[in-house]
Amino acid sequence: MAGDQPASPPSKRSVAAVVDRLREQILDRVLMPGEPIRQEEMARRLGISRVPLREALRVLTTEGLLTHRPHQGYFVAQLSVEALRQIHALLEFLETELIRTARWPDDEELAELRTINATMAHAARVGDVAAVNRLNRQLHNRIFALSPQEIYLSEAERFWTLSEPYRLLHVTSTDAAIATEQHEQIIDALAARDRALCLRVLSEHRRETRNGALSMLSRMESGSTPRAVG
Repeated sequence: MAGDQPASPPSKRSVAAVVDRLREQILDRVLMPGEPIRQEEMARRLGISRVPLREALRVLTTEGLLTHRPHQGYFVAQLSVEALRQIHALLEFLETELIRTARWPDDEELAELRTINATMAHAARVGDVAAVNRLNRQLHNRIFALSPQEIYLSEAERFWTLSEPYRLLHVTSTDAAIATEQHEQIIDALAARDRALCLRVLSEHRRETRNGALSMLSRMESGSTPRAVG
């Protein structure tokens, strides 16, 4: 019978819309750090079923904006300035070593990096925050993977995951055109086989990201967070 058929899975578009709405509420401090997400209440508030909501909660957990506790549910993640500083200090060491030991990319690899960056720029223009964040990480991973230092690479990927919620603060509060321009400078330095320039531009890029996230986080802690852009 038709009533016995299992519910169809939610579309990617419907889940993405819920992710965007919840992400905005978290970054705007409508949902406060440590606050539990009561699924039935949230689904009613958003006017949706619990199926796309559950999928959205899983996505936001992978981004680090939510945490999941067995038998308790989902909670808004706690973010702190000190945690951000520690993560970036470790990333500075790891990323420097990866670039210092990286081989030079060939023409095909350089073209792929430029394509990823151009796709990221387009995603920024249409306001797709999740795609901007995903493509940004993909680009950096491709560059860092040019190094043979597998342990450093694995640790850098781990700390990038830890930094996801802070990186989203930067993505949603700053002009992505600045980041894509810095990416182009890094790719140009790789194409020119200028390691010193590559390290310098990457350091500036990392500092820009850190300072943007620190500024946003400080405003959030003081209760003066501006509305996230998207």
